[in-house]
Amino acid sequence: MIAGIDLGTTHSTGLSAAEALADRIVRNGQQRDPADFAAWLQQSPELQPPADAGAVNLATWQRLMKGTTPFPQANFEQLADRFQWYDRDSSRECYDMAALGHSMHLCWLLVPGNETALARYMHLENAPVSVVQARTRVARLSGPWHPLRARIQALSARTRHEMRETLHYLVGVPVMAHVALPPPLQRRQVMFWAAACDALHHSVPSRRRFTRRTVALALLLTCALLAAIAILRGAFSSSPGNADSDRSSLQPPHEANP
Repeated sequence: MIAGIDLGTTHSTGLSAAEALADRIVRNGQQRDPADFAAWLQQSPELQPPADAGAVNLATWQRLMKGTTPFPQANFEQLADRFQWYDRDSSRECYDMAALGHSMHLCWLLVPGNETALARYMHLENAPVSVVQARTRVARLSGPWHPLRARIQALSARTRHEMRETLHYLVGVPVMAHVALPPPLQRRQVMFWAAACDALHHSVPSRRRFTRRTVALALLLTCALLAAIAILRGAFSSSPGNADSDRSSLQPPHEANP
C-alpha cells in the first residue's frame, strides 16, 4: 500500500501504483522550482514514506535513467539524495550522475516556456542574454532549415560569436559529428553553425571550404544587388517623363519655351 493505495496494477491506466506515483514525482519535478519541489517531497502524504519505497525508487529511476527526460538538475539531485542514487553500494554507481543530471537539465531548458531559465543559464557578466536572444539563438539551431538565410546571418562576426557561446552551453565545443543533441536541436543546423563558428571538430581543408563558400555567397549577393540597382536606374532613365525632359534639354531655347 502507498498512502492507502493498493500497489497492484491500477485498472484505469494499466500502471502500478508505484509507477503512477513515479510519474507524479517526475511531473512535479519538471514543473516546480527547487525550493517548492523540496517542500512537496517533504509534505506529500504519498511519500511519508511509502510501504514499498523500493518499487517507487525503481520506477522513478526508470523514467530518468536515459538522460533524455526534461528535468531540472537541482530537482534531480534532490531525488538522487532522497533515493540514495549516489550511494557507493547502489546499483547505479556505474552512472555518471552529474552528466545524467546535466543532460536532462539541457532538455528541460529547451522546453518552450523555460526561456527565462535558458537565458539565465547562458548569461555572462560581460555578455548578458535576454529571453528574446535566447529564443532567437535556439531557433537558429532548430526548426526548418533555411541555408541561404543561415549563411547571410553567419557573415556577421557578432552572430558567429553568439552562436559559438550558444553551442558551448547547449552542445559542447568542439562539436563532434556523433554528438547526441537535445531536442529540438537539429543536426544540420548545429553542424552548420559549428563550422561557421570554427567550433566543429574537423580538418583544416573543411574550414577552408566553408570560408570559400561564404566568401562566394557574399560576392554573389553583392553582384545581385549591383545588378538590381543598374536595372532600376535603366528603367528610371528610360521612363517617358525622363525622355521628354531629355528632348526638351536638347532643343534650342526658343523651341523649348514657346
